[in-house]
Amino acid sequence: MSTVKKIGISLVLLIILAIAVVYFLFQNAMKPVDPSASSDVFLVEQGSSITSTLQKLEEESLIRSAFFTRLYLRFTDYDGLQAGHYELSASMDTKSMLEKIFSGSTINPNEITVTFPEGKTLDEFAEILSNSTDYSRDDIVSVWTDDAFILEAIENYWFISDEIQNPNLKYALNGYFFPNTYKFEDPQVSPETVGKRLLDQMDQVLSKYKDSIESSKYSPHEILTLASIIEYEAIEDEDRPMISGVFHNRLNTSMRLQSCATLQMALGVHKEIYTNQDMQVDSPYNTYRVDGLPIGPGNSPGEKSIAAAL
Repeated sequence: MSTVKKIGISLVLLIILAIAVVYFLFQNAMKPVDPSASSDVFLVEQGSSITSTLQKLEEESLIRSAFFTRLYLRFTDYDGLQAGHYELSASMDTKSMLEKIFSGSTINPNEITVTFPEGKTLDEFAEILSNSTDYSRDDIVSVWTDDAFILEAIENYWFISDEIQNPNLKYALNGYFFPNTYKFEDPQVSPETVGKRLLDQMDQVLSKYKDSIESSKYSPHEILTLASIIEYEAIEDEDRPMISGVFHNRLNTSMRLQSCATLQMALGVHKEIYTNQDMQVDSPYNTYRVDGLPIGPGNSPGEKSIAAAL
């Protein structure tokens, strides 16, 4: 074999080897930096170039190589870097990260998530909200019990009537805020905005049962009242229909409900065990003393309890 031919073969082999090495390095560079890493917020500033952004990603250990990522972008159709905050993680591969940044899938870093559990009262909702916002519990309760807020609710929601204006109710809208997990723009979100959002969600849920509610002999207020008792009494989901059946039978036969759930509102405190003396307290919430349903909901029931009440 001639020397020229040997040199040619050697060059071809070197080129193949070089391509293989580059391909290996490229594939490695596109892998996640740390598969077990948690998410973090990454800021792409307005006017940032692709080069500076990739360099920043590498400096913050979110990608392995700014160089290879830039090389990858030369052969793709990614275009138009979007400024904003992104939720990224070193557990993401580089391609997934680029898809987020170039698609503009930004997040609001000030966004708050608030969970209102089922079976909580209005003032407990206020306490939960105060832990995530700039407002105190008392500030929030003040807004949610304001006459103007209540009248607006009566006007805007089909399931809210003048029944909630009964002066003997502890809180007019107790039981009307739907328990769920909500996201709000920032901790400055107003109690009024939150209250309307909770009522909107209750509207969505009750609207699914509107025909059943309107064909029943009970008003939406009474349905929520019964649902709140079921919510308190039920331990497992499968208990709810049975509990509802017991209370409906008592209502249909003019028996008193005699539910400890109603003593919580009657006494203003939660107890694990209620005494005979507790059961004699004079209150329109106390179903050991009043006939039929109590004056209003004792808590905010979830959808399963609402469905069971019907």
